[in-house]
Amino acid sequence: MKKRNAIAAICIAAMMAFGAALAGCSAGPDPAEQVKADLAAQFDPVKNLDQAAVEELVAGLEAANEFETYGIDSAAYVNSMLSGFDYAIGDVAVAEDATSATATVSITCKSFTDAAERAATLSEEFAASGAFLDMSMDEMNKKIGSIMMQAMDETEVKTTECTFEYRLTDDAWVIDGDAQQQIYNAFFA
Repeated sequence: MKKRNAIAAICIAAMMAFGAALAGCSAGPDPAEQVKADLAAQFDPVKNLDQAAVEELVAGLEAANEFETYGIDSAAYVNSMLSGFDYAIGDVAVAEDATSATATVSITCKSFTDAAERAATLSEEFAASGAFLDMSMDEMNKKIGSIMMQAMDETEVKTTECTFEYRLTDDAWVIDGDAQQQIYNAFFA
């Protein structure tokens, strides 16, 4: 149960980091280029492991206070989680009246679902070894943390197509719709 809470906390932190950042950009002559620029401004810090973006995710994990029990370094976990993160902006379709747009973005990232499956496999192997019989509760918690970290490290990235809706409001292009759900879908693909 605590492992699920920790994964949920990571997702919420990731969604908040992405979702809060998906703001808007000024209106101008080329709406498609402005939408692309806004998406790049939001995803580049994550792709480049910008210190501020990483610190925001780490702060979210540390606020959940779940990883400390398992001896997991939040910064190391976030860096592993974002290892291989990439994105590619595809088509940006602007409505004929130029008041809305739909952008397709391919997000490449590690899947929490795949990491959880890998952690389950590693946990089963550990349980089958019987090594836990000689461990204290603290040692077992640290082993669980080690398994969670190893699972994330070993998880391969996958690409998910996401759609972001934009609208023109007060001469600015702003994200419209559920951007957080799109990011959640990518991280749980």
